[in-house]
Amino acid sequence: MMRISRIRTIDPYTIKMRVLQVFGFFIFWQSNSFIVVNSYLDIVSRKCKNVEDTKLPLLRLKRQLFCDYDSSSHPNHFKNNVTVVTLRLMPKLMELENNLAILSLHSWMTLTWSDPHLTWSPSDYDGINFIHVKSSKIWTPDLCVYNSGDMLDDQLELPVTECLLFSEGSVSCVPAVKFVAKCDPDYTYFPYDKYICRIMFGSWRYIEEEVDYQISRDGISMDDYENNTEWDFKFINAVKEIKTHKCCGNDTFSSIDYNFLLTRYQGRKHITIVIPAIALILLTLTVLCLDPKSMERFALASVNYICHLLCLYFVHWQLQYNGVNTPKIFIFYGESVALATFAIILTILLRKLEDMNTKMPNWISSTTMFILSNRAGRFLIVKDNETKMADENTVTEGNSNVLKSEAKMKEPSWRHFATIIDWLSFICVILTYIIMLIIFISTG
Repeated sequence: MMRISRIRTIDPYTIKMRVLQVFGFFIFWQSNSFIVVNSYLDIVSRKCKNVEDTKLPLLRLKRQLFCDYDSSSHPNHFKNNVTVVTLRLMPKLMELENNLAILSLHSWMTLTWSDPHLTWSPSDYDGINFIHVKSSKIWTPDLCVYNSGDMLDDQLELPVTECLLFSEGSVSCVPAVKFVAKCDPDYTYFPYDKYICRIMFGSWRYIEEEVDYQISRDGISMDDYENNTEWDFKFINAVKEIKTHKCCGNDTFSSIDYNFLLTRYQGRKHITIVIPAIALILLTLTVLCLDPKSMERFALASVNYICHLLCLYFVHWQLQYNGVNTPKIFIFYGESVALATFAIILTILLRKLEDMNTKMPNWISSTTMFILSNRAGRFLIVKDNETKMADENTVTEGNSNVLKSEAKMKEPSWRHFATIIDWLSFICVILTYIIMLIIFISTG
């Protein structure tokens, strides 16, 4: 009984002390929180209040503008208004990587928009109407190239540059930018090729209801452009498009597409590729004009074939990657190689025919006689062989010489047949080259 009475008996003083301890701890925790909050608010208030501590109007203005400004926040985020960004290109240099058809455009770009958080009254700051600020200190549009040709480069934001900030909130930035875009190559008519290259600008983060890109005037100024040594660079147009992406549902994005026409300067390529092709044509025809029995013809035919292979190899290295369509000049060289091969084979066959002593088949003999009886045949063939036949049938007596020559003329030989084949081949090769040139020139 004594033990139970001791447990139930509690000193009132002890209870009061414990309650005071808990209450004191709570008061201490609340006071510390209040001090921390007040200190933070005091720091923030002092940051904006310190703008009046300086007498320099420019410094005072910058402190006032940026004391509570967040450069990562959209200017009209809380007002649900669209920010209109106008842009204009001022190209400086252009480079084109032929093998990969990647366009690198070095350009100045003018971007203009309004930021309602960056306004002031010029009369309050000694008539200051505009100031220069770093683009890193203000909000800037996240302009990127949709069809970028180099994904390693960071093309999702503009480089840091100096911007002009006007009192009404208008912002104008002119960064120097290198845009890399992938073009669609088409070397079908090389070296007289031309094709259109497109650079697609747009926002990566904001939809059209937040940032709307517009074209300033005609969208471009070519006054400061320095000509490329290989390509003629012409501006076609700038078009605004509203696009949707599969990743983003029904959200629409504003983009600006710049279209350029690239035309290759033909001078150097014309001399190194087209002129040799014409020279090879003449060389092949010269081979067919020579006597098949002469060593000069066989040697020239061999040199002609080697020159064709070298030129074809050179054109191949000029166009290692040619896109979907094969260049017509490459096809032309390939067909010309086939004709050069034909000239060598024909020379060997004609030499063999002229050395044959066997009797000619009736169909060959009759065909040869038909051509020999024709005036054109006699002009092209008989006259060409008359001297050779006279040399082979020379006799000591004049009358017998004439009789034997006339008899020989009336009898067709393998030499006559070989000469006919040679002339027909020459005409066919000429016609083939003419057709090839017509196709190449008319389509190119």
